[in-house]
Amino acid sequence: MADPVKLMLDDLADQYAKEPGKDEAVAETTCRVNPSVSSRRRLWGDSGGYCGNPACREYLFPDDLDVDFGELAHVIPASPDGPRGVPLDEVVAEDRAHHSNLVLLCANCHTTIDKAPAAYPVEMLHGWKQKRIDEIQIAVSTPTFQTRAEARAHLQGELETNRAIHTRYGPVGDPYRHGNPALWRRHARATIVPNNRKILRVLEANRHLLTRDEQEILAVYRLHVDQFEGRHVLEDFTTGTERFPEAIERILLDEKETDRA
Repeated sequence: MADPVKLMLDDLADQYAKEPGKDEAVAETTCRVNPSVSSRRRLWGDSGGYCGNPACREYLFPDDLDVDFGELAHVIPASPDGPRGVPLDEVVAEDRAHHSNLVLLCANCHTTIDKAPAAYPVEMLHGWKQKRIDEIQIAVSTPTFQTRAEARAHLQGELETNRAIHTRYGPVGDPYRHGNPALWRRHARATIVPNNRKILRVLEANRHLLTRDEQEILAVYRLHVDQFEGRHVLEDFTTGTERFPEAIERILLDEKETDRA
């Protein structure tokens, strides 16, 4: 005698099979991956416990209570039809739940950015996130030095590595027509971007050692770093193309005390 439960399940399977594309349609509209525990921890660490909106900076823990009002906001939404949405074939569900696509905000700021997505585009939210990370690293983990020679020695390796990569693989003119595009993109993302961030953090933390001219060079370098990262990490080619200021190669080398800020 046939098992009635098995017959029922087989019948349901047959009915579902007659609806081609149904599972793909469901996946397209309902596919959602929740951030992992590691991603959540990383996000709280990167934020320092404060709202990630630089115009807000609200502390996310009420006094004397073991609760918080922080919210994990998606830069690119979990759903393709959410604010700043893109199709799943452009950004898969797992990447949407990664800490790099999340920013920690207070409830008010989370509501604001999602109700006015055009005013808060993807590149702006990534900028908020990176700014907070830089602030924390400068305040906590970036060393300050007593002499220009010590600061220069701390940066020497990153400056030399970046120069070697650019000399060997870098673009001459259009980066997609000259040089070695594949290796350049790989090294730009994996090495030059983090090196740039370290150099920028150390120079910012040691502004007291810079001359006035060097501080002006630093301002140009900061603009270059932001635009370079926008192009090579976020693939946003509307950020501008401020060229690398070659004077950064010589920063902190001159020990003269003249024109010290």
